[in-house]
Amino acid sequence: MKMKELEAATGVGRETIRYYIREGLLPEPVRPKRNVAAYGKEHVKRLNLIRRLQQERHLPLSVIKTIVTSETGEPAGGFEALIGLEVAMGPLLSDGRNLSPKKVGDVAKDTGLGADEIRKFAEIGLIHIDERDGGEWLNQRNVRIMEIIAQTRADGFTPDIGYTIESYEIYPQMIELLARRAVVGFYSRLGDKLDQPSAAKLAVNGIRTLSEMVPLMLIDRIVRDVEKVSASGVLPTEEDEV
Repeated sequence: MKMKELEAATGVGRETIRYYIREGLLPEPVRPKRNVAAYGKEHVKRLNLIRRLQQERHLPLSVIKTIVTSETGEPAGGFEALIGLEVAMGPLLSDGRNLSPKKVGDVAKDTGLGADEIRKFAEIGLIHIDERDGGEWLNQRNVRIMEIIAQTRADGFTPDIGYTIESYEIYPQMIELLARRAVVGFYSRLGDKLDQPSAAKLAVNGIRTLSEMVPLMLIDRIVRDVEKVSASGVLPTEEDEV
């Protein structure tokens, strides 16, 4: 089909289509002549998938490119069947304490943290604030994170001795890298091998494995690093390797 037909079939404008081709999100069209380009069903399918990932998942193009293409640049299997996987995962990931979403103001009141502080924790990526019904909300996981922060302050990790909001920035940075690799690896390996319920169960089992393994690895590493400091008698800086 011609460019005009591809635009009509997908609702995507030609400048956007050309941009996607330049960025590697779409394969090059067949060019039987110098000024003639022919597009096929794979272009329609890929464009529809990109739009759905943008509109339904709100993913950036850098992530979408990784998802819709494999290492060889071919379409990534049956990924489309797994769109909306997070809905199937939801009931399997429910918090054992059955926490409900809360407004930021209520979390501030319950934890003793300031509402502005909670917003700053969101700015550094430690939590995510959802905007809905004209208010600011935290889901159950983010409510729990703020409860933990409040407890650490009660334990003595306070801003006046250096444990400021900014000192937590390293954690969302590390988590973003770990989560991104886990998500992209999961989708790229599944292809059309599992249906959505099976994929949701496998994903949740993987999350639980990570949630148990990563803290143990962190504790082990911290203890070993403390042992090294004790053995050397030298206090390292944050930039040094312990």
